[in-house]
Amino acid sequence: MLVIISVAFIAIVATLAARYLLVKTRLTEKAIDAAIARTLRTSPVMTELRDLRELNGVMRNILTDLVENEELAVRNPDEHSSPTTRKRWVAMREARRREIYGEAILLLRQTAPTRTVAKVVRAAD
Repeated sequence: MLVIISVAFIAIVATLAARYLLVKTRLTEKAIDAAIARTLRTSPVMTELRDLRELNGVMRNILTDLVENEELAVRNPDEHSSPTTRKRWVAMREARRREIYGEAILLLRQTAPTRTVAKVVRAAD
């Protein structure tokens, strides 16, 4: 009887010790993951990656606008519309095209100095 009680006590203590060590391991892993995340957030590579993702989204929006604008040119104009209406639509489409190209050029001019500075900094390292 005493042997069964001592074995049960040892099993309970071993289980509790294993759970304690498991919880401690999980907390340590969580602390390590948090430290890695903090380091990556301040990393210049991750900062550049975030900037490139943002620029990618902006360029995607510009391309979407361009495609939507050009879809108007593909559609056949209504045969019953007047020549002035058609001229107005063409003028609006051309104005929007110039506006979209202007946005793209502005974005490229803004990002060009940033990219050259980043290359110079990397070359110096």
